[in-house]
Amino acid sequence: MTGFVVGLVMSIMAVTGLVVDGSRLLAARVELDDHAANAARLAAQHIVDVRTGSERIDEQAGPRAALNYLANHGLGGNVAVAGLSVRVNTGRHVRMSLLSLVGVDDRFISVVRVVDVVDQ
Repeated sequence: MTGFVVGLVMSIMAVTGLVVDGSRLLAARVELDDHAANAARLAAQHIVDVRTGSERIDEQAGPRAALNYLANHGLGGNVAVAGLSVRVNTGRHVRMSLLSLVGVDDRFISVVRVVDVVDQ
């Protein structure tokens, strides 16, 4: 009987840990996705050469603006500009609260967002 109770309690703790820490991972991913999208949109606003007809995103100012945005929110990442497209990659470690009791200390979450400027 005691082994059954211990097994049941451990199972309940494991499921609770998955729910609690899984929710934290999901929330962190949503937050990172939002920041990556905002950084990419900010970089995409630095369009140059509009009057010449060969529009492009400034390869210096765009990434600088995106990286400043990420830094202001305590994040780092990579920004790549190609023509009218911006790609932002960012991530961070999320510490597990309940799953750390069974040896899962943290997980790394990363997201990539791409913004394409469209002229209509």
